[in-house]
Amino acid sequence: MAQNNIKVLLGFEDELITEKYKNQVNFTTNKIGGKPDLPSNIKLEPPICPLCQLPRPLVVQVYAPLESSPYHRTLYLFACINPNCWNQSESWICIRVQSQEKLIEHEEPSAAVTSKTSVTDWCADADDWDDNNANMNEENGNLINNIERVSDEDDESCSFEESVRTGLGNLTVDDRNANNGAFGGAVGRLHSPSATAEIEGDEGEVVTIDSPVMPQQDIVALLQEATPLPQLHGDPRKSSLFQFISSFMGVWEETAGASTISDRHVKELLQEYQQKNEDDMNLVSPDTGGASAQIADNVYEKYEKSNPAHGDKMFHHFLSKIQMNPSQILRYNRDSAPLLLYPLQGLQTTCNYCKGDLVFEFQVLPTIIPKLKLVGDAKHCSRLEFGTVLVFTCRKSCWSTDTNTRHETVIVQSEVY
Repeated sequence: MAQNNIKVLLGFEDELITEKYKNQVNFTTNKIGGKPDLPSNIKLEPPICPLCQLPRPLVVQVYAPLESSPYHRTLYLFACINPNCWNQSESWICIRVQSQEKLIEHEEPSAAVTSKTSVTDWCADADDWDDNNANMNEENGNLINNIERVSDEDDESCSFEESVRTGLGNLTVDDRNANNGAFGGAVGRLHSPSATAEIEGDEGEVVTIDSPVMPQQDIVALLQEATPLPQLHGDPRKSSLFQFISSFMGVWEETAGASTISDRHVKELLQEYQQKNEDDMNLVSPDTGGASAQIADNVYEKYEKSNPAHGDKMFHHFLSKIQMNPSQILRYNRDSAPLLLYPLQGLQTTCNYCKGDLVFEFQVLPTIIPKLKLVGDAKHCSRLEFGTVLVFTCRKSCWSTDTNTRHETVIVQSEVY
């Protein structure tokens, strides 16, 4: 993802990274999950969460070189999946890595990707099959199927007639009322002061109803119980499988001026209103001067886009931007304003290393949550919850030859209820 101060770049989930693509993936690849792809001179252990001491899997890998820099520049965003750490900024970490390593261009995977099956096996040359054998097999198959079908129908009809005959032979009719108690049933008491009923019959035929008892467990606590950690092979603190399923991340430019559903609806209502009142507007005399313009202004004022009913303009703007491209999972626009759920408070403004200014670089949206599934997780469920994750980086992208990594600032905003 190259830097662009005007246009917003959007990240989307793309194809899964399977074995055939492993040799094509490196630190210049934008992707979701998997293990971080690092330059050959950089070694990085899985970062540990400072809150619970669990390893943090990679969420996204973003290749973001700067125009005026000679370095390759990649950002790695990690998060803790412990439910107790959700929506905590400290449980997230963004690591910046820069290098001047020359990339080795991979050959086209034509030989590896091309299927061994010839196309003609499915198309024109399929006529080379022996038609006589095919017809004979088809006729034999139909004959066998017809014989089996007839035999099955005979068996079903015989069994049905036999069952009906047996049932009619055992049928008996009893005119006695069940309320007389001959064979048990509900019987009313004749001399009871109030309407009552009791069940008579053998003890084995009496239905007993137990009184409800108090629950032995705290139902409220069960509803508030957090998702348990996945059961992976071995100690999850040391497991190499502690990673999200990896897939490529496609990058597209956000189209400016795209109209939302509400905007189109407003335009449709406006056109309908104008058509119904066209006669009234034509009756306006030219001598009235600005009367026509005043009517038009009133029409537009009536259908002017209003504020959201809940009053939260910032949250409404956040949702509106996502609805323009519902599949977006990441927004990249360095040195611009992010989409916020609510105003930021107490934001760090200086770099921890050079004390220079921090700028917003990219944010991860909650639409990525269903796509974050752990490798080897039996439940195949999402393991993160958040509102949005904001990454702020050093404006100068400070670096030196003896530097291996830099930790950038991450701010997590929780969901709005």
